[in-house]
Amino acid sequence: MAEQTTPRKSRPRPNSDGRREQIVSAALRVMISEGVYHATTRKIAEAAGVNVATLHYHFHDKEEIILSVMAVLASNYRGRLDERFSAPQTLHDRIADLLGFIWQEIESAPGEQLVLQEMTLYVLRVPQAAHLAADKEREIKQLYAECLGRSSDVSAADAPRIAELSNFIYACFVGILNQWLATRDTALLLKTTSQLVTAARSLWPAT
Repeated sequence: MAEQTTPRKSRPRPNSDGRREQIVSAALRVMISEGVYHATTRKIAEAAGVNVATLHYHFHDKEEIILSVMAVLASNYRGRLDERFSAPQTLHDRIADLLGFIWQEIESAPGEQLVLQEMTLYVLRVPQAAHLAADKEREIKQLYAECLGRSSDVSAADAPRIAELSNFIYACFVGILNQWLATRDTALLLKTTSQLVTAARSLWPAT
């Protein structure tokens, strides 16, 4: 039987001087420029303008820094998503607009998208941090489910179907995103995304 590991919970550290935010911001910059695998705690400390001891006072290890970077990116993404989709829409319209919004986010910050993909692969190699990959997947799908669930023609009773629809959109678009990251073929991405919109709408026939 394979040994099971219990996800480690980080202990909160004092942050009165904003050091945690400073380190997290520096970590994202280093990860974008050098990749997640090469972003050592020493390089992150140097980019943040702190010594390694200070970094480890606020973060136990690289995996905890990755968790914090993920949390910041998700929080920022949620804010932009909520702002963009504040007006009422039917689900069919929202499906197309949501996928258009996702592409705009990727186009405006492709480095962040590449970092998120690298983070998933990185944490899967670290037994005590592997749960972070599943956490990231759940959080993004939940964001999409909340967005779609606020459509004007969707009710609370539709929540299970909305969850399935969100999973379908997310799983398919991850493949589209990975293809674009490899080829940077924007025309192909837009064509495939349009096909995904049609497929997603077919799962929820208009009434």
